[in-house]
Amino acid sequence: MKTATVRELRTEFPRLEALLGEGESIAITKHKRIVAKLVPADRADAPDFKARFGGISPAAGRREKSLVTLLLGDRGE
Repeated sequence: MKTATVRELRTEFPRLEALLGEGESIAITKHKRIVAKLVPADRADAPDFKARFGGISPAAGRREKSLVTLLLGDRGE
C-alpha cells in the first residue's frame, strides 16, 4: 500500500488517481497518522448512473428520474 499526505492528496491528485487506476491502494496520512484509505473501485460494483438515470422527457425537458430518487432507492428508503 502506498502512502500520501493530505497535502499530496490536494496537490498531486492526478498522480494518486493514476495509482488507483493501476489497482494500488493508498493510505492518506496527517501528522504521520493514517486518517483514510483510498482503494480502487471495482468497476463491476459501481452503479451505472448514466444508464439508470433515464432519458430527457421531450415534453417537459426534464429527466424522468431525479438523482436523489435513484440514491434513495439504492439506500432502500
